[in-house]
Amino acid sequence: MSTAERPEARNDELWKDRSAYRRAYAQDWGDLCAFLRARFGAGPPDPEDVAQQAFLKLGERPSDRSLESPRAFVFRVAINLTLDGRRRRQRTARLLDASAPALEPDDAPDVERALIARDDLKLLEKVVAGLPDRHRRYLAASRIEGLSFAEIGRREGVSEALVRKTIDETTAVCQRALARGVIDYRGLSRERNRRS
Repeated sequence: MSTAERPEARNDELWKDRSAYRRAYAQDWGDLCAFLRARFGAGPPDPEDVAQQAFLKLGERPSDRSLESPRAFVFRVAINLTLDGRRRRQRTARLLDASAPALEPDDAPDVERALIARDDLKLLEKVVAGLPDRHRRYLAASRIEGLSFAEIGRREGVSEALVRKTIDETTAVCQRALARGVIDYRGLSRERNRRS
């Protein structure tokens, strides 16, 4: 039953019902991937990876925040993630290209923002250091090397679904650490006695 069929359900209660989230995911996943592919091409970043990240952000929204259109939210987040990924790749390419003119530094951030960023970085370094090997490898391949979930799966000899699940778990641990300031590894799948 959709929220349109349940006019009494308020939008800020929507994600208290995880089945509503799953329905939104099922209804909009294919459309979002097709939209990203049509607007931005096959990547990088990979449209399926971006769509997954957008839905992850939707699912992490506190239930006390109203949301008029979950579909519009994930589409906007996906567009922003794609544009951010492209800008990051362009900056990296410029830095690696010795013939490119040097980038001018931005205005110096204020001291408070710089200290917060430094503390966040230290916290994330601790989180990553404590991750199981598989989680660390997949996260590095995705975030540092820029590989898609499918590429990581092929390289590691595992399914794309396992890669997606592992990176989602790792991302959730990192986001919880940044939000709460406490490292909590609950929710990570354990290493198995198989190649992972």
